[in-house]
Amino acid sequence: MMKEPHSTFQDISVKRRVTISLSILVVLIIVIGLYGLVAIVESNQRLHKSVLEGQAMANAIDTARLSQVHFKKQVQEWKNILLRGNDKDLFNKHLKAFQDEERKVNEYLASLSQMTSGAQMSVSRIAAAIKVHEELGHQYREALKKYKQSDLKSAVLVDKSVRGIDRALTDEIDAMVGMIKTLAEKRLKETELIARTQMEAYKVLSFFIIFLIVAGVLFGIYNVRSIIKDLPPEEN
Repeated sequence: MMKEPHSTFQDISVKRRVTISLSILVVLIIVIGLYGLVAIVESNQRLHKSVLEGQAMANAIDTARLSQVHFKKQVQEWKNILLRGNDKDLFNKHLKAFQDEERKVNEYLASLSQMTSGAQMSVSRIAAAIKVHEELGHQYREALKKYKQSDLKSAVLVDKSVRGIDRALTDEIDAMVGMIKTLAEKRLKETELIARTQMEAYKVLSFFIIFLIVAGVLFGIYNVRSIIKDLPPEEN
């Protein structure tokens, strides 16, 4: 009878073969466990970061639009002062509304500056809009000093003196909103690219883990078969 080929592994004692097999399985379990843990932690961190960035971008765009809306209301209240200011109560009402809208625009622009700075977004237009809005307030107040409630013609003269001064800030805010939207879209594309790159890396690592598992299983099967062969035959 021909003898089966004798491998070097079969020269090792059964005890050591079992120890080696168990050690390999333990190492595989640890590697797979650590990989899974790292993948979960990184995925959660990436998801959390993406959610925060998305919220920051959305809040920045909303805040920019709110500053835009309230500035339009501020301008409208200025027109209401000139149109209805001959009535003292209406003058005070619209002047207060004008001041309230001016304050809201200041607050939204200041908040927007903090938001974009915290999100590491460079939007130079915000500082320019804040400066222009401040100057605009001074111009409106200086013009209002010439307004006389008893003289309807003074409203026309005051209106002419400030006509069109709101266009510069309107253009600044429009440009600011557009810039923030562009930056938000760019940041979103960058986030998607990073996510795709990491997914490709996870695929490569997954194939490597699968290879280790298959290799471990095959080695285990081979080891079990070799151990069974070396066991003494059972007595009847």
